[in-house]
Amino acid sequence: MDSLKKLYRIGVGPSSSHTMAPRRAAEIFLQRHPEAQQYRVILFASLAATGKGHLTDKALEEVFFQRSLEVLWRQKEELPLHPNGMRFEALDDDGQTIDSWDVYSIGGGALLEKTEGFKNRSLYPLTAMDAVLNECRMSGRTYWQYVETCEGPEIWDFLALVWETMKNALERGLVTEGMLPGHLKISRKAKSLHAKAKKQTADLTRDGLLASYAYAVSEENASKGTIVTAPTC
Repeated sequence: MDSLKKLYRIGVGPSSSHTMAPRRAAEIFLQRHPEAQQYRVILFASLAATGKGHLTDKALEEVFFQRSLEVLWRQKEELPLHPNGMRFEALDDDGQTIDSWDVYSIGGGALLEKTEGFKNRSLYPLTAMDAVLNECRMSGRTYWQYVETCEGPEIWDFLALVWETMKNALERGLVTEGMLPGHLKISRKAKSLHAKAKKQTADLTRDGLLASYAYAVSEENASKGTIVTAPTC
């Protein structure tokens, strides 16, 4: 297994592969070429086919804020390594390409460059849960101690931030009203479901609260709120 830091990623919704990863790629490219006069982003295949519904273009526009940006959608074309391919181009005053970068969104907010290839970069030497549990029995270590051995003690600060981000998403979702973004004009339901759940009899309250929590985070995700991939948005 790869690091828990790769499983849990903090970012904006509504999609780890179609929103979070393209936004991160845009930030990297902008840092590489802050001097460019114009930028072009070409979205291929799956990213182009469903990117508008996942607000991919909006995420890119937020990164290239007040800069000249052109987003092209090429759903019938595909880059060689993955359906979620992107090409970033930095342009000069005359519209000539200074540099270009092909990068892939491979799921869970992760990015892959062509030069990297699909490598196994696992921090965990054991790949089956039975093997992990057996190792813990043999060594006398607890499961969390095994995780700390592989990840390092800094994993706990990271997971504390993950948990705080999850709670904040839930709390925001339970108090926010209004319409979700998009053309379907769907109203948020979490706040009303939460209020109704608290008025139910004890045996119905638990299920009602669980439903309101699920809606709260889902609606925060749909509204480009800050959420945690686990492993997707």
